[in-house]
Amino acid sequence: MATLEKIRNRMGLLVAIIIGMALLAFVIGDLLNQGRSMFSKSQYEIAKVAGKSIPYTEFDQRVNSFVEINKIQTGQTSLDESTIDNIRDVSWDYMIEEFIMSDEYKKLGIAVTGDELMDMIQGENPHPIIRQVFSDPQTGRLNRSFMFDFIQRTLQEETSERKTFWLYIENEIFRQRRLAKFNNLIRQGLYVTSLQSDRKAQESSKKMDIDFILQRFSLIPDSLISINSNEIKNYYNEHLENYRQEASRDIKFVTFEVIPSEEDFMAAENWINSIKPEFEATDETKQFVNLQSDVPYDSRNYTKDELPETIADYMFNATVGDIYGPYFENNAYKLAKLAKIDYLPDSVKARHILLQATQENSAQVIQFADSLKEMIEKGADFAELARQYSSDGSAQEGGDLGWFEEGDMVRSFSDSCFYGKPGDIKLVGSQFGLHIIEILAQSEDVKKVQVGTLVRNVEPGPETDQGYYIRASEFAGVNNTYEKFNQAIESHNLIPRTAPGLKPLDKEITGLESPRLLVKWAYNADEHDVSNVMKFGNKYVVATVEDVKEKGYADIEDVKFEIQLELTKQLKAEKLIEEINAKSGDAENMEALARSLKTEILNAASVNFVSRSITNIGIEPRIPAAAFALETDEVSDPIIGNNGVYVITVTAADKPENLEFVAEREKMAYERSYTSQANYASFEALKRKAEIVDNRAEFF
Repeated sequence: MATLEKIRNRMGLLVAIIIGMALLAFVIGDLLNQGRSMFSKSQYEIAKVAGKSIPYTEFDQRVNSFVEINKIQTGQTSLDESTIDNIRDVSWDYMIEEFIMSDEYKKLGIAVTGDELMDMIQGENPHPIIRQVFSDPQTGRLNRSFMFDFIQRTLQEETSERKTFWLYIENEIFRQRRLAKFNNLIRQGLYVTSLQSDRKAQESSKKMDIDFILQRFSLIPDSLISINSNEIKNYYNEHLENYRQEASRDIKFVTFEVIPSEEDFMAAENWINSIKPEFEATDETKQFVNLQSDVPYDSRNYTKDELPETIADYMFNATVGDIYGPYFENNAYKLAKLAKIDYLPDSVKARHILLQATQENSAQVIQFADSLKEMIEKGADFAELARQYSSDGSAQEGGDLGWFEEGDMVRSFSDSCFYGKPGDIKLVGSQFGLHIIEILAQSEDVKKVQVGTLVRNVEPGPETDQGYYIRASEFAGVNNTYEKFNQAIESHNLIPRTAPGLKPLDKEITGLESPRLLVKWAYNADEHDVSNVMKFGNKYVVATVEDVKEKGYADIEDVKFEIQLELTKQLKAEKLIEEINAKSGDAENMEALARSLKTEILNAASVNFVSRSITNIGIEPRIPAAAFALETDEVSDPIIGNNGVYVITVTAADKPENLEFVAEREKMAYERSYTSQANYASFEALKRKAEIVDNRAEFF
């Protein structure tokens, strides 16, 4: 166990890997309580990859093993919701990778032999995970004796945390190695030709000055353009791939925020007044506060400047036991009692050695700490011992923490420093481990006080909460259709909120606390359905589904306006081109054409093929591309751009120099791009081919 504790401090990148692989099984209980059966599509199916069904039970079995790894690595027994969400997402990615890539490995004959795996663990160039886990934190060098000892002990054990952890490391190295071989094969099949690099060098190096005429689309009134439904339908069918979409939901909702009533304020005020005599009489201020207050006792010693202005003067002129209040502050009624007066340093300078401990190795750590303390008291170099043994970030500074004020450190650590004296060597435990502390210096003593504050927050009581629930229920019951819902918003002057583009696995909606249930409802509802009352934090919510978009192609009605704009642009371009061509025959040059069109000649300098914008015009990638193909003084045909129709001419073009150097640079850029494609784009292509069906939203 002690060895595992050392490894826990050396994980770095591996922390993210392990956390990313974990998944908690407790969600099953929640799933079984859903009002609507989650198995309506395919019983227990959480995914389908390349036609292969993956049941939830298999997914759960896979990830539960990583839960154990997570516990071993972090020492935690529970995880917060945010961590759980991240675990689910990354666990999914790993599972999909395995299902897709296993077939590819078989087809290509990709394997990792036992000898190869052994070399990546114990060879001259170990895998990065091995270096991460078994490197000396002080030197950054691989500690081979530590590694060999760990492996030898592991092989002698049939089942243990150590063995579970080691098997995970081996499996992760194996997984990464197979994937690296696949990516290398793809990468070796990608190469850059001299034609590519030479052409790219020309495109990026050649600089041109251009003159151009721009006939903007706005010259043609919209009233002259007529588009019928058949034209819209034909355009939609011809450009169908442009209208692919993922599943999403748009919802509108109203909230009924539960806020305290006058009765709730009165109840809190009456409580604080009624308990004041007991608070005055007790000698056990700390225990009384911890039992009765909504906020636990604060045992920090405060200077006058550190106390709230409301009570500062009173507390520094009172005697122990005096009470200030009741008073109202930060939505709470309070009583403040002077609990203690001390004269302590304002700040302390100290250094420490942190030794991490667990229940299993605490006795050994305490014994080791005692021996270190004895060595220091006999004259050993504290800083050198800190650099050698401390697991805190200050180790490289010899454990020096500099000057700090009370409250900057955890309570046990702080108390030992502020109640001790310079030169003291102390052993102190905290949630971080066992500290060997040396107090180096203290500032002059100043008056400080401890204040026991009895707090009663003003919160909505059950009756208040019930009242808001009734209001929300009445709203949902009466306005149970889409039309009534919207009419009620208008007639009651309510302020609706919207959440557009919700994805199936979204977990956040601005302004709502943990609204996952609302997202799930939206995906089980039909368009314009109105929800029952749901509660998120201190808000009751009634929602309606504004729009439903399923995965596939957008409905033509949803993109009709977009298509109309594009067709309008095309038809205006045709009219402008017709006018330009009609005037070009009589124009001898650009100047004459500009006069004929009653416009001006504009110019842009130092344009090259890869330019995407024109100065003072905006994004126009077609113009630099067209200019690259022109000879100097050659006038182009009309070019349709984003802002209108252009006629351009190249007035000057430089002759690129050092093309061989530029071509070599462009070749390297291409190769970097191909490397990225090998590592990412190839797998994304396999994912698309696998036609993954993701049913996670039915489970979580």
